[in-house]
Amino acid sequence: MIKDNDTLAFFAGLVSGAVVGGFFAALMVPRSAIETREQVVERGLELKGRAEDAVQRAQQVASETVAKVQTTAHEIIGQSAASDEATA
Repeated sequence: MIKDNDTLAFFAGLVSGAVVGGFFAALMVPRSAIETREQVVERGLELKGRAEDAVQRAQQVASETVAKVQTTAHEIIGQSAASDEATA
């Protein structure tokens, strides 16, 4: 579970670093205002797509983890019930 949180934190840091770095890089390049705005919009759309992909991957990992936990819990409950019936 901690590993999943670390992975999510890594992706969040990666995305935020890319956004900040891209923003400052766009501001530092000598271009006209129109070109800069177009590039900012283009990069924004690209980063939005990347962020959506990261969110989908995080949701998939979370769903898989929940499924594994539920399966394990059901197995433990089943084993506990079986051992209770055997001792009764």
